[in-house]
Amino acid sequence: MKRNLKNHLRGSSFKVGLTTRKLQEQIVSRKQPHYFEVLNLDGDRYCHCGIERDAKDACERNPGFTYHIVYLPHPPKTVDVSHVRMASDPELPEQKILPESELEPFITNYHD
Repeated sequence: MKRNLKNHLRGSSFKVGLTTRKLQEQIVSRKQPHYFEVLNLDGDRYCHCGIERDAKDACERNPGFTYHIVYLPHPPKTVDVSHVRMASDPELPEQKILPESELEPFITNYHD
């Protein structure tokens, strides 16, 4: 009986961990788009990083370097798209097939 209870508890905590991880990913994905800019001792750009951990690592490797977050502008909420009304049943133009006398051989440079 104890063995089944332990397995049941182990399985439920695993599921909770997955749920928590998914929620954290959703929360992060809702944040405003951004990147991290690492600055050297003179305040000039050293590099850009997509995640904060990389920016921190760059600062740890280079004492005196700093980083800050740069937010990207939000995309527009609505987009105005123009359209063109077409005929009810558009047809492709007729294909003209060359007579055999005008055909050219297909040549490749590939050798076995």
